[in-house]
Amino acid sequence: MTDIKISIKNLFVRFDNKHVLRNLNLDIFESESLSIIGESGSGKSVLARCISGLMSFNSGFIRVKNSENIKSLNQKKLNEHTSKFGILFQNAALLDSLNIEDNLSFGNPKIGLKKILNEVSLSKTILGKFPSEISVGAQKRVGLARAILKNPEVLILDEPTTGLDPLLSNQINILIRDIVKKKKITAITITHDMSSVNEYGEKVAFLKNGKIEWYGNAKKIYNTKNKELKDFINGVI
Repeated sequence: MTDIKISIKNLFVRFDNKHVLRNLNLDIFESESLSIIGESGSGKSVLARCISGLMSFNSGFIRVKNSENIKSLNQKKLNEHTSKFGILFQNAALLDSLNIEDNLSFGNPKIGLKKILNEVSLSKTILGKFPSEISVGAQKRVGLARAILKNPEVLILDEPTTGLDPLLSNQINILIRDIVKKKKITAITITHDMSSVNEYGEKVAFLKNGKIEWYGNAKKIYNTKNKELKDFINGVI
């Protein structure tokens, strides 16, 4: 049986009087590709930020394998926790004032850049260019390269196909699928794009009003009897 990589118990997050996550429980398994889906405002991105340690939570328990509850970590250990994660942010989040080489090496050593570009099917000739000089698809690939540069234990993909047309979305989904499979990495994808789920999702967690409304095998999602999930898949919500 596959080991649990991340355990989440009774997670609560609220902003002022608004509850974003409510008593959320979830286990994410080693080398598994989990898709977290749901409508805007359901708490998907907040959950990802809490898991990675980029956002604090009000109460509950988040623990990565062989570690303690994030909430009990001091700043040094919290930094060590965060370093276990590679994150592909929405819209790649590249710094416009830096060329691609400096974007990749920002906070990282300037070694292995050509190898990592090859892994995302980009030429080394792109290193001297600025984000505005390359396509949106190439920017996504650079963002993915940066996310996997340090061989993280967990890869978080926040809306990886946002802003891409169907052809580019398909290319990025296939690229992510191949990287996740090759590296046997634990992957968490925050998405509303069912094509991403279909391409490389193994498990799916459907969030509704800050709770997990449905969880299961990605291959069984279209046979669900859950009305809210059906509506989401069919674009009703």
